[in-house]
Order: sequence, then C-alpha cells, then structure tokens
Amino acid sequence: MKRYQNPDVPTLNAAEAAFHLFNDGFTFIMNRRRLMNTDVFTINVPGFKVICMGGEEAAAIFYAPEKFVRRGAIPPPIQKTLTGVHAVHTTDAAQHSHRKALFLSFMTDENVARLQKLIRNELEVASVAWTARKGIVLFDESAIILCEAICAWAGVPLSIDESPLRARQFIGMVDAFGTMGARHFKGAKARKEVEAWITKVIEEVRTGQLKVNPDSPLYHCAHYKEVAGTILNAKLAAVELINILRPTVAISWYITFAATALFTNNSYQEQFISGGNSYQENFINEVRRFFPFAPFMGAKVRESFTWNGLEFLKGTLVLLDMYGTNHDDRLWDNPFAFIPERFGSRQLKPYDFLAQGGGYPETGHRCPGELITIETLKTVLHFLASKTEFTVPKQNMSYPFSRMPTRPRDGFIMQNINLKHKS
Repeated sequence: MKRYQNPDVPTLNAAEAAFHLFNDGFTFIMNRRRLMNTDVFTINVPGFKVICMGGEEAAAIFYAPEKFVRRGAIPPPIQKTLTGVHAVHTTDAAQHSHRKALFLSFMTDENVARLQKLIRNELEVASVAWTARKGIVLFDESAIILCEAICAWAGVPLSIDESPLRARQFIGMVDAFGTMGARHFKGAKARKEVEAWITKVIEEVRTGQLKVNPDSPLYHCAHYKEVAGTILNAKLAAVELINILRPTVAISWYITFAATALFTNNSYQEQFISGGNSYQENFINEVRRFFPFAPFMGAKVRESFTWNGLEFLKGTLVLLDMYGTNHDDRLWDNPFAFIPERFGSRQLKPYDFLAQGGGYPETGHRCPGELITIETLKTVLHFLASKTEFTVPKQNMSYPFSRMPTRPRDGFIMQNINLKHKS
C-alpha cells in the first residue's frame, strides 16, 4: 500500500489547529492529511509539539508498545469524565497487561451469552411498555436497557427506579469527552456521583455486608490485586468496574446509528433477518466503520524514533486518526458509502479497522469489550427487526461531525410500536 508522500512534514500553529478542530471535529486530522497530502503532520503549541498521523502503517506504529506509552497521554478532563483517574487506559507494560487480564477474564463466550440473555429479557419487558406509549427515543431507551442488563451481569445492585438515573449518568460521562463547556461539568458531576455509588458497593463487598457471586465482575474488581500483590483502593476498584459498566451503556450510540441505517432501508432489514449471523456481523462491522464514534486516540513517545521523515522525540504527544483510517481510500473502496457487503470477503487486519482500537486486545490497547459490542448490536437489532413493528416518523437523523461524541440529532424516534405475534 502506498503512503502519502511529503518530504517536508507540514506544521499547523495552535490557532489554526484549534479552528479546524472546532469546525471539523471527527474529520479534523483526516481533512488536514488529505489537504496536505501526508500521513503525518505536527501542531506547534507554545512549549511543546503534537504529532498527528493516520493510516494503517501509522496505526501499526502507534500500537507498538516499544514505541509508545499511554501514561500522561489522556488529558485530566477526559480522565475526570470518561475513563476515570489512573484507570487501565493510563497504564503500560506489566501493569497494563495484568490489569487488562482482569477485563479479558470476563469476556468468555459463556459470559457474553449470559449478558445477551439479560439484554433480551430487558428488551422484552421494555417493548411491552412501549406499545402503550405514543413513541420512544431509541437512544434513551437503549441506555436504560443496557444499564439494567450490565449491572445485573456484573452483580451490581440496581433498582428499577434507580436505573434511569444511572443510565443518564453513564451517558453524561461519555457525552462529556469532547468538550470543556457545560457538558464537561455535567459529565464530571456524573462521574463523581457514580464513583461514590460504586465505591460504596465495593466497600460493602469487602466487608461482607453485600454478598455477591464470587464469579461476578463486581467480586473480582473488589478483590483485584496489582502486579505487586497490593489490593486496589476501593475508589480505583470502582473506577475499573465502571470501565465495564459505562462502555456497555455507551453502545447506545452504536445502536442509534445502526437503527438509522437498518430501519430506513427495507433491503437491509430483509437481509438482516434472512442473512443470518454472517450478514448481521458484516452489517454491524460496517456500522462501526462508517459512523463517527471515536475521532482519535492519544499516546506519548516512549523512546525517540524517526518515521515518514519526522523525528518522534521521547515524551511527544501523538494523536492517531481513528475516523480517517476507517475512511482511508487506500484501505476501503468507496469509503464514504455504507456497504455492509464489503466485509463479506474482507480479511480484517489488526491495524486497518480501528472501530475500537488497533492491534490485539490480549497484548495491546484494543478494547477488550469489542465482542460485547458486536453481540449486543446483534441482539438489539434482531429483536427490533423480528419482534416489533413500528413506524419511523419524519425526524432529524443528521449528526454533526463537529460534536464529539455525535449521534443522530433526534436519537431515532419510533412510533406506533406493536409486538409481532408468534406464528
């Protein structure tokens, strides 16, 4: 595969970069790369430099543990809303592998299937209530359903009355990552409240006040020990448990995008039901490739090296273009068209499809919950397509690229909902 060639690495000043980031959002790095015909460019910020890069080769380098570290790469505002302070995302080397193993231990086929059963149960209960309502917003309903299911799966006590509040808090934490305004403060407040809730739950497990299944994620997080054998303090144990709960609720973004694609095109609906698991997976992968979910990821240079004519100095912040790599015309034919069939014969490689990170979850920073995302989308979409009937009223389905995160503006409104009778 050719790379964009540019002997002189382009540079933006901080004001230019801020202007384009504000206006372009998800497409910021991609647009600059295309205009400057390069896979790498720099941003000169007073006192330091930021490197932006994209493409398959860039991704392979970015996810090489000998070249990059994550410690110090996630800005404090994002840690205080999205990930949590000192979470697994900020660790490296043995500490990262050890803590990542905790998350991977939950991702067995049996555990994923158990979660899907809980989600189906929640969908069945919710859909009965939907039939008595004039309409629903799928984004909002999905968040509550996923919140109830993932808490039950993890062993976290959650009452029916409490679930809408907790769902809104998880959504608020995710919705805060791309801003420093009111959304940020709302997300920071939500994280503080959720951490207090889950920390109390962790402490109750440790004291024996709350009895939970010893195979549950709650139990394992409560009793998790670091590489050195020291138990995590209760707050950090809560942070890591939240990093199981929050990303699952965040699948609501993907569900809303997927519904927008599936239920506004009859041919997709027919194939999704009749095409079986193979077509469903192709469709879901295209949803994850096509729609904007993560704009870029950050890391810091571990040891100085040179790539594509640029010296990457130790400690430099580097941003990898996730959205642009998923829309790179050197990797994807007609990348701005939604074509589920493209995945039918495509052999996925670790650094060309960056829906939830690159590389391998076992050894790097690819999301360990990717299988949960895929299976949850299958569960929800198949239920809606095969078990319900509804109308999709006229609504605003556009999504602004300048807003991070983004979704269809009206959240996918469904009206006149009825349940299909078994034949």
